[in-house]
Amino acid sequence: MSMYPLLEQRTAADVMTRDLLTIAASESVLMAWELMCKAEVHHLPVTDDEGGFLGVVDAQTLASTWNAATPRDARRPVTALLTHRPPTAVRPSAAIPDVARAMLEAGADYVPVTTEYGALIGLITARDLISALAGAEHDSVPRSMGMPSLYRIEPVLPSTSPAHPGRSSMGPD
Repeated sequence: MSMYPLLEQRTAADVMTRDLLTIAASESVLMAWELMCKAEVHHLPVTDDEGGFLGVVDAQTLASTWNAATPRDARRPVTALLTHRPPTAVRPSAAIPDVARAMLEAGADYVPVTTEYGALIGLITARDLISALAGAEHDSVPRSMGMPSLYRIEPVLPSTSPAHPGRSSMGPD
């Protein structure tokens, strides 16, 4: 017997991931790719300088728009990958069938969970829904904690780049 209520009776808050890695709007597409690879995630919420939620970049979109023939494309801001419409989001009290419907309507495998003011508090992916359906334990923050954990990683670049032997010290463009 499952220790959870039926999936249809659960809410977004019950299955959402609260511990999120985010990326700043000013960061590059390349940085988004690096973060996804290092953190082994497929979705990165994008935030503005004040921490406001702008949307989500997913690995599928990033991979499908990648152009190795044009290195400058990797330097464009991650916001270039966001859709121009506001992201479809649900509230923490949304029933799981409503969450699944929101994903289907958006044509996405994720849905952000936001407050009534649009502040990001979690993310639900198709994997989260499948895990909940299977009764798998979900790594979640205890309900007593009100705010999600949002992480931003700042890149640290060397002040000068060493020149390659026999080559110019100027970077590619």
